[in-house]
Amino acid sequence: MIRRFLSSPKFPQVLLLWICIATQAFIWGQHWHNEQTSRREAVVSQQFDEILDAQQHRFSRQRWMNLGMTLAILGAMVWMMRLLHKRHEAFCVLEQAYRNNQERISRLEDEHRRSSHAAATDHLSGLHNRRQFMDICAETLARQRSLRRLMAILFIDMDRFKSINDSLGHKVGDLLLQAVAGRISRALEPGDQAARFGGDEFVVLLAGDRSEEQIDSWVRDLVNKLTAVYALDEHEVNTSPSIGVSICPRDGQEVDGLIRCADAAMYSAKQSGRGQYRFFDPSLNLTDINEFSLEQSLVAALSERQFILHYQPQIQLDSMQVTGYEALVRWEHPQFGLLYPDRFISLAERSGFIVALGWEVIRLALEELKGWRAQGRSSRLAVNVSAIQLRQADFSERLLSELAQRGVEAWQFELEITETVVLDDEGMAVEHLERLRVAGLNISLDDFGKGYAGFAHLHSMPLSTLKIDRALIAPLSNSYDDNPIVSSTITLAKRLGLTVVAEGVETRDQLVYLKLAGCDIAQGYHFSRPMSAEQLYQYEPFTRTAEPVCD
Repeated sequence: MIRRFLSSPKFPQVLLLWICIATQAFIWGQHWHNEQTSRREAVVSQQFDEILDAQQHRFSRQRWMNLGMTLAILGAMVWMMRLLHKRHEAFCVLEQAYRNNQERISRLEDEHRRSSHAAATDHLSGLHNRRQFMDICAETLARQRSLRRLMAILFIDMDRFKSINDSLGHKVGDLLLQAVAGRISRALEPGDQAARFGGDEFVVLLAGDRSEEQIDSWVRDLVNKLTAVYALDEHEVNTSPSIGVSICPRDGQEVDGLIRCADAAMYSAKQSGRGQYRFFDPSLNLTDINEFSLEQSLVAALSERQFILHYQPQIQLDSMQVTGYEALVRWEHPQFGLLYPDRFISLAERSGFIVALGWEVIRLALEELKGWRAQGRSSRLAVNVSAIQLRQADFSERLLSELAQRGVEAWQFELEITETVVLDDEGMAVEHLERLRVAGLNISLDDFGKGYAGFAHLHSMPLSTLKIDRALIAPLSNSYDDNPIVSSTITLAKRLGLTVVAEGVETRDQLVYLKLAGCDIAQGYHFSRPMSAEQLYQYEPFTRTAEPVCD
């Protein structure tokens, strides 16, 4: 059949038709394929654009995110660097503060050590002071007691120190104390201690393992070492110690009691002569015990205000009127009764209470002047002041403050000083006196003619008054030519512009002589004995202003 068709005349036509149909179909197919391809390409292109846009958007977002993260990281790094820098600065500040604090702590520790050392050391001698020595003694006593060993306390007082100090000046006196302290220190053995209690008083603690015989031998050697010539500031000074010794447990079990016993033994040694030492004995001389008891009572006397003032009038000789009073301290002792200065002033100087006693006397005098002022009385009052008190750094400032607080005028208050102050021209005393003189206070030199001060010294001192010692007044008679020393003293003093006061006037002949010699003021038993406050208010010239006194 196929052959028949192939051989049929219509075959070419059919073939052509089929070719046309096939061609058309191919064209249609190609067209459809192109359309499909185009469509697919369009779809793909659209999707590609979308994908590309998405990728670009994603890339852009990623880029911005990366940029943001980079900036954030950079910001964090900058913040971190700033934080680290601040922390570094803070660390540097803390480190500097730490170093400063360490330096400050070191300085404070050094200052504390220095202040502790200063608080525990006597500045003049370099030895322990009283408080530190008492603490050391308490510790040593407990240790020696536990070891069943003896402990000795030595109380040392240098003979003639006051006269050396008064005659040669405080500079030589201080040099002597330093030399004595040096010899004591060099004599000490390990475990021993030494202290200066004040003035020329030294205390030594002997510890270690010594018998009474060894203690006796050591004390004897110390006496020999301290009894020698001291070359001091171009002066050669001879002095010796008086030493009292107490032993624990024989003489007591407490430090205070042992020191009191050694002090009492020292008084006994001083009564026996110079360069002596004594061990404490309960049978010591009663006078020594009384002196010792008085010294121990000084603290209570000051705190309980057992000191009072008596008043002796001073008479203007040209008018025979009371021109003022001298305040004289007395001690109302509960056991020994009324005591005069010769019984306790030296004790106060030796025990270091003279400054406190001096201020107590000034307080009493100013209170009395305040009362007089309130009653309308305008009298002058003179008070004795020790050289030791005048060496206090704040003396003049404190005194002027006390005057101002009580409303006392400067001219009403007079200070009486000793020749020791005049001879000590290198101390602070002269500065205080000059300041007080400028403020209007009267400054009087007491007991002139008793010591070594001469008119050459007076010329440079801020004095207003010169008081002639009673020893020069006692031999006077009513003859002007009887004693040229007194008349010459009065003449020279008046030429220096000083008011002259005679002490210890007891007879009419002495009064006549002093009037003829031109003396300004006199005081003594011829006019009146020192009076208590009650007696003063009954004293007729005191009750009236400028009342004449009968001669």
